[in-house]
Amino acid sequence: MSASTAAARPSLAEESRAQRRDAILDAVGELLADDSWHDVTMAEIAGRARVSRQTLYNAFGSRDELAQAYLLREAGRFLSAVEEAVVSAAPDARRALNSAAELFLSLASTHPMVRALSTQEGEELVALATVRGGALLIGMTDRLSELITANWPDVDPEGARLLAATLVRLAISHAVLPTGPPEETAADIVRILGPYIDELLA
Repeated sequence: MSASTAAARPSLAEESRAQRRDAILDAVGELLADDSWHDVTMAEIAGRARVSRQTLYNAFGSRDELAQAYLLREAGRFLSAVEEAVVSAAPDARRALNSAAELFLSLASTHPMVRALSTQEGEELVALATVRGGALLIGMTDRLSELITANWPDVDPEGARLLAATLVRLAISHAVLPTGPPEETAADIVRILGPYIDELLA
């Protein structure tokens, strides 16, 4: 094994920290399946993850930081699925957008994170995801913008970013407050944004 390969591999301590972090975030998701974020305590999360409260605070710093870490991880998982949908549907941009939007909204409809955001007591999480959620919105927009330019390299980068930012905000809004089935909402999004997509690809 070369020195560079050994250096690239995570150490046992790093792997252990990553596994513990995932276990804690999994515990957050399990608790959100039954309760609103307002009612979930750090003690409950620590107990579900089988770690001490001090370990919890050492790993995430605060309750808000823990919530944001959970939101970022789950958003990343959503986007991984969206990426697969876009790649499989390209080069038809409208069909790719429709597939991606429908998949995102379908996943969101049964996800504990979105259920928690949708409850009356979910204002705290909504604020973390939107008003105070710069990292979440910017991260999702960056990743979606990169996905658009990777699959349609002739697209203007500024136009791709505008499309990505609009899609992210629409997706979050419809996920939290759905107005109809995912397939209908996705079709509406494509109908509205389709002409702009055609313009970008022209």
